Amino acid sequence: MRKMKRLLTIGMMILVVGWLSACTPVIQTIGADAYYVQVQGEGDSYEEQGNVRYEYNLEGYDENGDNLLLSFTANHLLKENAYLKIFYKKEEVITYEEIEKAAIPEKAVEQLEAGKE
Repeated sequence: MRKMKRLLTIGMMILVVGWLSACTPVIQTIGADAYYVQVQGEGDSYEEQGNVRYEYNLEGYDENGDNLLLSFTANHLLKENAYLKIFYKKEEVITYEEIEKAAIPEKAVEQLEAGKE
């Protein structure tokens, strides 16, 4: 009986750890502000601990069209002209994801388009 309880406890712990690991990106973005950018140019490459990284400094816009210069790194070159949703919290970029232009709020799109002119 004790062995059964121990196995059940271990199994539950594994499930909880797995669930938390899967939810980490979502948990990270709670309370973050969303900014939208369009990738322009290649990032500045540099080497860190034997790996090549790319630093980007892009003007981002929130849903109200307010801007912020966002600095972040990627472990690969980002696609030219790709749209990204950037999660910004505590004065730093937490994470980003590539999105379609249609998913960007209207005021942010207007500012991104104005920046191309």
